[in-house]
Amino acid sequence: MANGTSTSRKLLTVYLDQIAQRIQETYGVNIWFAEIMGRRWSYIAGRKEEEPSLLPPRRIELTGRFGIVSDGWENIQADESEIIVSLLREAIKAYE
Repeated sequence: MANGTSTSRKLLTVYLDQIAQRIQETYGVNIWFAEIMGRRWSYIAGRKEEEPSLLPPRRIELTGRFGIVSDGWENIQADESEIIVSLLREAIKAYE
């Protein structure tokens, strides 16, 4: 049973890394995915900037368990960011 969970987690991590890379290539925005554990958001996949922004990162909850963090999310147009968040929510639910 634990092995199945580990394989599922690896697949999720690879998938999320691919999504983060595509968002970076398309919008020039780095995002990383986090598992939400109470007040703590723990990194699981994605792309962190080499040089941190002066602005605080934005947290977006996708589900009760997963979210994204980005310090450039405001560079994506509002209508497109809403679509991205909606698609990510649906994709993450498949892994929960």
